[in-house]
Amino acid sequence: MKNRSLVFLLICLVTVTNVPYLYNVSGQQSLNYVILFDESHGQVFNRTLMDTALDSLTNITIEDPDTEIVVKLLFQTESRFNSTNLQGVDLLIFTNPGLEEEDNLEQAEREAILDFTELGGSLFLLCNPLTQQDNITGHPTTMNDLLIEREDWLTSARFMFGVNQSFARVIVDDFNSTYGNETYVTFNEYNSTKIIFNQNTVDFFRQETEIDNVTIYSNSISLGNERLDEDILDKTIQVGKTPITSYAINEDYDIYRDPTNGFLTWLFAKKTGGTRFAMSGSTIMFSDLEIAENTTWIEQNQNLELWNNLILWLLKYTPHPERDPPAVWVFENYALLVFAISAAIFGISVLVFRYRNKRRTTVKIK
Repeated sequence: MKNRSLVFLLICLVTVTNVPYLYNVSGQQSLNYVILFDESHGQVFNRTLMDTALDSLTNITIEDPDTEIVVKLLFQTESRFNSTNLQGVDLLIFTNPGLEEEDNLEQAEREAILDFTELGGSLFLLCNPLTQQDNITGHPTTMNDLLIEREDWLTSARFMFGVNQSFARVIVDDFNSTYGNETYVTFNEYNSTKIIFNQNTVDFFRQETEIDNVTIYSNSISLGNERLDEDILDKTIQVGKTPITSYAINEDYDIYRDPTNGFLTWLFAKKTGGTRFAMSGSTIMFSDLEIAENTTWIEQNQNLELWNNLILWLLKYTPHPERDPPAVWVFENYALLVFAISAAIFGISVLVFRYRNKRRTTVKIK
């Protein structure tokens, strides 16, 4: 009988350890994230000009109908970055800062941001191209200063700057432009096999929405010492690149090409250890700024879908493991449920049998 009791205990233990699966019989799950959007460094592209992009974060479309993404969006409006206000944040979004001295990141802020990333937080830096308006033009200096810290711990990639290091460059393409402006560059039938390196990693141009067409208005990004062919377990790199016909210019109209790679980079993403980091040469392309009458930048082609794909990657939602077909995991969980009920009935039967047997053997006959 002791052996039967031992078997019963083992059955109960197996049943208890499978409780999470029983709880998730329907396959529903809710994933919660906190995103901090900075407005405290003179950004022109605040929540007003980024309204569509930010609003989409509370209703991100994903492929899995049984998963709900819940985003709590916070705004940093006045105080400087520190370990306290970055506590509990999953992703920090820092758009093109202002030109004033007080708009730069202080040393203590840079340290706090790097501590945040070393602890696993994700960071999204967005610059801007050279434009005719100084307050909208990309101001890469303070973001590049952040990237230099701790011996290029995040990356050796940098936002490119012009003759005046406070101003960015702008990518130009005479053959792939739109709205009659050579700096408004459109990629049609965007082929990720030509754009993305490290094919063994997630391609954020394909998850969650397949991206075929985008329109950019962007600064260029120097890749520094980053090796695009490097494919090791804890480090992966992806880039968005231009066609060979693209080039960049500064405020003096000096032309820059990349003869080594044969393309310019407008988007850079890197996973190092537990953190994920992305650089976009453009805040404008994800904004509600008008590109033409009655149409905005984020409405162009699939710019909004690309924004959502990037956010999901930065939140570490993608790449996600393939889930079994619903019929499989529903069957498995119901099988466990039936097994648990059967085990419980068996255990109760054993106890009742022992109790009755004990009473029968202890009755005295006079």
